[in-house]
Amino acid sequence: GHSLKEKADAAISVAVSFATAGTLWSTMGTSDFAVVCMVPWLVMAFWLYMVTYLQHHSEDGKVYTDDTFTFERGAFETVDRDYGKWVNRMSHHMMDGHVMHHLFFTKVPHYRLEEATAALRKGMEERGQTHLYKRIDTPDFCQELIKQYYTNWFYIDEAQVVREWKN
Repeated sequence: GHSLKEKADAAISVAVSFATAGTLWSTMGTSDFAVVCMVPWLVMAFWLYMVTYLQHHSEDGKVYTDDTFTFERGAFETVDRDYGKWVNRMSHHMMDGHVMHHLFFTKVPHYRLEEATAALRKGMEERGQTHLYKRIDTPDFCQELIKQYYTNWFYIDEAQVVREWKN
């Protein structure tokens, strides 16, 4: 479980968030609070959720057991999703450089993800390892989210579970 300090920190964070929201609401009124605070928050929350979900789900995704999981296998189960030139650029290439982010998150800053991902892809191609890397064009990300929910949300296909690793 979590330590008493971690639980206290979480409780303080929640209390401060509610106090801030309550103060803004009472000061601004319901309609201004909804437009200025809640709508942007909902948009940001949806975006973060959608991006995170899609980066970690794909048609051919594998689920590892405790006995077969390694850091590298897990990293290569994430997906680089191309949302289009401008979305990729505005998001600092966190979506189309996600595999690199998982492999070298302490070494590669976000402003180097694009070139680092290109180097990773080139190196994997030279070594004949492109089968390990996943990149999916996802310009219709809302439709893709619905598709992934429909096909992968409530169950795990037993065929996707890796119970034994063979080199």
